[in-house]
Amino acid sequence: MSSINLIILGYLKNKEKSAYEMVKEFEVWNLNKWLKISTPSIYKNIIKLCDSGYLNSRIVKEGEMPEKTLYSLNEKGNLYFNELMEEGSKNIGNIYLEFNAFLVNIENLPEEKRKEYLSNFKEKAQERRAFVESVYNHEKQHKERSGSEFLILDLYNEVYNVLEKWSEKVFDYYN
Repeated sequence: MSSINLIILGYLKNKEKSAYEMVKEFEVWNLNKWLKISTPSIYKNIIKLCDSGYLNSRIVKEGEMPEKTLYSLNEKGNLYFNELMEEGSKNIGNIYLEFNAFLVNIENLPEEKRKEYLSNFKEKAQERRAFVESVYNHEKQHKERSGSEFLILDLYNEVYNVLEKWSEKVFDYYN
């Protein structure tokens, strides 16, 4: 399943936007914290979706501003969106944690370096948990996000709570 395509199609479901506007909105949402997504991949996928007939495009010029291309979801794109949603509902996916490569090699270090790096790891897990928890608590109180955005934030809050506790176990295991 293409997460990037699903995000783009869902975003265009009810509004016409330029690629630049999408990228800026996705930055506000901090999408790169939830998904493997980058600005170049967004632009590339918008072009592919358009070339594949899933999006309509039109060029507009407003006043003295340069021309821009606006994209909108068409019927074929809506069907593809529904296919991706169905596929997503049936596939929870795999979870790849970038620090696994670090942990696989921790025993290859001398003891003093192992302790130092595991301490760094544990501190970063604590920092990340504290940051996500503060964002979560702010959003819980102010209710500025949609239900799905809040629930994703809730998931990350839970994950980082578990990660912090687990990082302490890892630290204790090697000390």
